[in-house]
Amino acid sequence: MKAGKVYLTGGGCGDIGLLTLKAWEVLRNGDVVVYDSLVSEELLQYTKVNCEKIYVGKRYGSRAMQQSEINELLIKKAREEKSVVRLKGGDPYVFGRGGEEFLAVQAAGIPCEEIPGISSAIAVPAAAGIPVTHRGLASGVTVVTGTRAEEEGQEGRAFLNMDFDTLARLDGTLVILMGMHHLKEITEGLIAAGKSVDTPCAVIMEGTTGRQRCLRTELSMLYVEASGQGFTSPAVIVIGAVAALRLITGGEDDTVQKLAAEGESDAGGQITVGVTGTPRFVEKVAAAFGALSDVQCSRTAKEGGTDCKMSDMRFTVWDMGFMEIHPDKNPLPDLQDYEWLVFTSPNGVRVFLDKMRQERKDLRMLGGKQIAVIGPGTARVLEENGIYADYIPDVYDAAHLAEGLTKKTASTIFLRAKQGSGMLLQIFGKQGLSYCDYPLYELAVCEEKRKAALTKQPDYIVFGSAMGVRAYFEGMEQNRLQNKSSRYVCIGGQCGEELRKHTDREYLLAKEASATAIVECICTDAAGNKSNE
Repeated sequence: MKAGKVYLTGGGCGDIGLLTLKAWEVLRNGDVVVYDSLVSEELLQYTKVNCEKIYVGKRYGSRAMQQSEINELLIKKAREEKSVVRLKGGDPYVFGRGGEEFLAVQAAGIPCEEIPGISSAIAVPAAAGIPVTHRGLASGVTVVTGTRAEEEGQEGRAFLNMDFDTLARLDGTLVILMGMHHLKEITEGLIAAGKSVDTPCAVIMEGTTGRQRCLRTELSMLYVEASGQGFTSPAVIVIGAVAALRLITGGEDDTVQKLAAEGESDAGGQITVGVTGTPRFVEKVAAAFGALSDVQCSRTAKEGGTDCKMSDMRFTVWDMGFMEIHPDKNPLPDLQDYEWLVFTSPNGVRVFLDKMRQERKDLRMLGGKQIAVIGPGTARVLEENGIYADYIPDVYDAAHLAEGLTKKTASTIFLRAKQGSGMLLQIFGKQGLSYCDYPLYELAVCEEKRKAALTKQPDYIVFGSAMGVRAYFEGMEQNRLQNKSSRYVCIGGQCGEELRKHTDREYLLAKEASATAIVECICTDAAGNKSNE
């Protein structure tokens, strides 16, 4: 039996910019990605559109799969002759059970390769200005885990297993991973074993990300201050003289610590934006916020009737995406029968081109075809592949796309999502025009991600489609939850119409269906709110 290959891949520790080039390469080419809860889901944007993504999330006290089941899953997928990326937070071999997975895959006769990742044990303290070794302060570093999983029969449970007598005698730096649930026991155990109560300590929460928080204190106060200021997992604990260092220009980590003490919601200008939708949509909106400058924000604010600089506002984007793309397994239809190919989303273009490659269909087959797209975002994806749209409506929605195409009076095929807007079909049907509606892919809900998204209440929640709105509120109803504080933002009129079916609260509507328009819409609203304070 032929087999694929498994890549045990380190996903780094938060900042996706810390992903290695080799990890990026296997993600880009992988057929299946099996990932944990500590992995930044932004990394999934690098996968192929038709890549199968399987969440096997592990958290303290619970896990989606037992380790033996994960091992079996890797073997099963590899035996389907697929390239399997086992994506793990940090480095697979640093308390990631990567060695166990390698041995299981190897024993099954399947090729396996480990791709190292940047470990949070080193990178997270560095991001907070703490070198784990420093001449004159620490000539060595010891990395331990704050929990130890029990045997397979009691999978999901964890207990504290630390040799405090040995750890207390160490002269260098002690770095503790996954220790927040036992922080009180850890501090008491070290002190009881003789560790000085005034030993410098630090806790870095969500290190290397824009949400990073750093607490510096002494060992005797570590648990009291960390719990009092809401420090939780994921976090790295650093104990030793180096924890007193602040190797950061401008004292940024003091600012972070101050914001943590005051509470993020009161951090003068801190604005949180939750983005729902597919991973690629979340990434596009996050990138648009990342590219926002003081000049752009000031101009946008003035257009909205206020004068507010970006320096007065700090945006943090939360990944609340829970939609997944499942490409249709049927082959593409014979395109020779159609003069116009119509794409209604960037995802549709990506799935279409992937299917063309998989079915070994030459792009020259598109010669002489006319191509219509719903907006510039969809057009850009085509252009990236050397194809240029012949028609884009002035208003980027299904109704205006359909109205424009009816004037072309030619045989047309709609290449789009199975749950796409019925407006195209309705308008073409009224005109008596010939068309084919081909479902390239289906949008599906990842329940684990949706449950996590529903618990968040950022200042703004962005919806990128009517289906996303529907899925969000269906989840709220099923889980008997309410969101009383977030401001809703819709990317288009149909998205807004769907929102009206679920709530009578006012919402923001972007001027056009683009990530840039969403950012401008939120910036204008936030600036207006600030000017009214």
